Amino acid sequence: MRDIVKPTVVLFLICTVITFALAFTNAMTAGKIDEMIRLEQDNARRKVLSLADSFEEIEGLEEIVSRNAELDIVKKAYKGVKGQETIGNVFLVESKGYGGSITITVGIDTEGKITGVEIGDNNETPGLGTKAKDEPFISQFVGIIPEEPLTVVKRNKTKSEEIDAISSATITSRAVTKAVQAAVDINAELMKRGGNS
Repeated sequence: MRDIVKPTVVLFLICTVITFALAFTNAMTAGKIDEMIRLEQDNARRKVLSLADSFEEIEGLEEIVSRNAELDIVKKAYKGVKGQETIGNVFLVESKGYGGSITITVGIDTEGKITGVEIGDNNETPGLGTKAKDEPFISQFVGIIPEEPLTVVKRNKTKSEEIDAISSATITSRAVTKAVQAAVDINAELMKRGGNS
């Protein structure tokens, strides 16, 4: 019995010390990590709606999302402001791709035109799904004023609302397209509600 107690106590003490060390490290770095995330998100907003001087978070997003469960992937919405004028909205969207959650930032101007799409954190397959960040894929969204839902096609794109899939990464292509469509839908709801409020 004594042979079991001594190693158990030693193991318990080692685990306790490691736990405190990890908790201390987490407490020391949590603020820096949060600041880095905030800066990344701010940079993404500025990329997708580059004419804006500042961004203000839009309240009431939960109300719109509660009416349509498909829009619950839109996590935040911001009004882009230049001077005193609203020039568009930016949406932070989290869509499920092949490798898990993909963070996507979408900019839309006051006319409903998509001004930019920025892919953030993701765990997509390197060399396949990660091509969603590349210009040939992302540029397909820019400049579109969708008059019908965005769809992914594998070949023979015939309309601006059709997005060419990334070869061997159809799930990722659909996830990004779904995210952009959700941003377009939320933007339309905000416009009905009285502009870019």
